[in-house]
Amino acid sequence: MDGDGDPESVGQPEEASPEEQQEEACAEEASAGEERPEEEEEATSYLDELPEPLLLRVLAELPAAELVQACRLVCMRWKELVDGAPLWLLKCQQEGLVPEGGAEDERDHWQQFYFLSKRRRNLLRNPCGEEDLEGWCDVEHGGDGWRVEELPGDCGVEFIHDESVKKFFASSFEWCRKAQVIDLQAEGYWEELLDTTQPAIVVKDWYSGRSDAGCLYELTVKLLSEHEDVLAEFNSGQVAVPQDSDDGGWIEISHTFTDYGPGVRFVRFEHSGQDSVYWKGWFGARVTNSSVWVEP
Repeated sequence: MDGDGDPESVGQPEEASPEEQQEEACAEEASAGEERPEEEEEATSYLDELPEPLLLRVLAELPAAELVQACRLVCMRWKELVDGAPLWLLKCQQEGLVPEGGAEDERDHWQQFYFLSKRRRNLLRNPCGEEDLEGWCDVEHGGDGWRVEELPGDCGVEFIHDESVKKFFASSFEWCRKAQVIDLQAEGYWEELLDTTQPAIVVKDWYSGRSDAGCLYELTVKLLSEHEDVLAEFNSGQVAVPQDSDDGGWIEISHTFTDYGPGVRFVRFEHSGQDSVYWKGWFGARVTNSSVWVEP
């Protein structure tokens, strides 16, 4: 009966299937190709006649995403140039990722080097406590729990290794733990890169004690599969920092994962600390400037 149909379906076109959308896109591209103005054809012909070194310099001025997603599809010649090392070596030199005059044969995959270099950053959130405990998970507040303090803190020292670091996390008289889990694919690292190239994954942490109390520190980092199986692991063991330690300041601990095999999708970073005198308050290990990097 007129007017008795589903009101939500009246006047709404059915959504095309992925196959239909692809066919429509192909038809639109064919139509656009037929209607391409002569000026555009002349411009394309002009670019085709450019010597390769000059064409490489033209392509190197374009954004990397356009090179891979669009320029690579123009013709076989452009595909070979975009897939080749010279173009990406040139982009790396232009953007200061490698020094001018870097030899092409020093690295096999300049395209991967470029994308890894552009993504290079600390993948840990809030490493110095500027946002209290925001971004950290599986937080265990042993004793009086974690507390964020301003550098240098009572009976502590300044962090001279990076002037931008202003705060640290202080642990208490029982084990305090906290962790972060990094989703590598969500951070822009694709499966083929992780499984085939297996770029180095570098983890670093800084810890310190107080001059009036000894403490304990521990770092555990795991590389996990899609189903959170442990594929590689680093554990520092419990590190004792005595009162009035000769180190007398902040100590860096680091580990580099290489050749870890296919399947890595997550990095789980966990550190912990406590004091060794069981005093109420925050006399345990201090941590700051933690980091996880995927290196080119």
